[in-house]
Amino acid sequence: MDTRNSRNGLVPRLGLVTTSIDGFNPKAKDRAESAVRRLFEELVAAKRIDPASLVIGRVENPWQATDAARKLAAAGADLIAIANVAFPNGQVFLTIATHPTLAKTPLVVMADPEPSIGEWATNAWCGVIMNNYVAKRLGRHIVTLPGPTDGPTFRTAFERVLSVARAIRLLRNDYLCRFGDAPSGFHSATDDQIAFAGVFGTRVDTVDLSAVMEVFRSGSARGYFGTQSFTDADVEATAREISTQAEILVDHDMLTRGVRLYHALRAIVRANGYTSAACRCWPESNEPVIGISSCMAMGQLLARGDVTAAGCEGDWPTAVAQTIGTLLTGKPAACLDWVNYTAGSEIVQLGHCGMGICGHMAPCAARASKGGASPDSPTNAIACHPVLRQFGKTMGPVHIGQFEYGPKTGLCILRTTDGRFKLLSFRGESSPQTAKGILYSATDVKVSDPVRLNRLIIEHGFPHHLAVALGDISAEVAMLCGYLGIEHVTPDE
Repeated sequence: MDTRNSRNGLVPRLGLVTTSIDGFNPKAKDRAESAVRRLFEELVAAKRIDPASLVIGRVENPWQATDAARKLAAAGADLIAIANVAFPNGQVFLTIATHPTLAKTPLVVMADPEPSIGEWATNAWCGVIMNNYVAKRLGRHIVTLPGPTDGPTFRTAFERVLSVARAIRLLRNDYLCRFGDAPSGFHSATDDQIAFAGVFGTRVDTVDLSAVMEVFRSGSARGYFGTQSFTDADVEATAREISTQAEILVDHDMLTRGVRLYHALRAIVRANGYTSAACRCWPESNEPVIGISSCMAMGQLLARGDVTAAGCEGDWPTAVAQTIGTLLTGKPAACLDWVNYTAGSEIVQLGHCGMGICGHMAPCAARASKGGASPDSPTNAIACHPVLRQFGKTMGPVHIGQFEYGPKTGLCILRTTDGRFKLLSFRGESSPQTAKGILYSATDVKVSDPVRLNRLIIEHGFPHHLAVALGDISAEVAMLCGYLGIEHVTPDE
């Protein structure tokens, strides 16, 4: 069962409203409305929107708008698109935008250009400007899209809005499990849970590490959805599968204990309907009963789609940023550190202990023998961590290597002392040429303005963790920030 989405689908539900006054050229209005309806039908056929999406047209007066708002609210629309096929009645947008049930539903207003037929035919874009005036005074964020509706530029932009609307819906159903609290001194790894719920929708629950240890021992977890269990045979089967995806540089006992921890965490997630997670991954997990690090287990939760985020060191605010990256790209986003002086090079080093994600790591031929990571280790391996961070204790199993090469988007969330939210995003590109070859899980990305990026991090006080999305979603992030009413900070303007 997909607990994030009771509608049993991952595409957004669109509510499309066409509107105009009674005047202007009837044929021009009909052509514009036909184009909008074709768009709607194509999106349904392509399964880009929920089949229960609805189209309402043509709305010409405030009473029809009231009825349209009621239908949109009853349908649970995730995105409302108001298409001005000519100059609209000035009450239509206002009525829909102020409906209490639709107060947080993303809105887009669009219109085709004035047709070149030798007369003043529609005045549709003037209506968009009129609607935008109202939106600004209501404090209601909207996206405005110019046509032509059947043009490639419009289609790309509209697909982007759909993606953001989908992400917002799933964010508002996010139920984040915090496995233990943050380690001492990790001040940015905790925050006001109610403030996050109010803006992003994320609700945070805490499961004590003692409960994790008991599920690890017993193979059974009980929660809101009943009991979830796993067997030694399940653990062995998963260990064999992982062995086909990465070179194994640890002994079988360490690998199977790491896999058993994965099954324990997954059982808790499934038993309770959690959709994202953060884990106090040290120092307790290296102690008896578990006796190994959490890196590989958390990476497996991400790789297998059990959760949309897996924050390191109990950092659930960064897990929220991870979820944003995951939802907007369709690939699991990583939780990483700013590793080196950010302004020191156009190659920004982003890495963490060893929470690589199977299926999303850069390929590399195996070059190492058993026994742990070394400078000659492959960059897609389950290994022991070479850094003696735990007072000489071995850390493993970890999944080291560079994440898959290509465009990246860094995401970092901050809540200011006066309660406002900011989201830093920046674009980068990783490749074999940018990779620094350090033995941890990482993506070393080339950015356009490292000096400005560093200045923004320091001046605004962004935390030391960030999420990294496997793709360029910079435009989508800016749009999402607008809809959520949070400040977007970026060096890429």
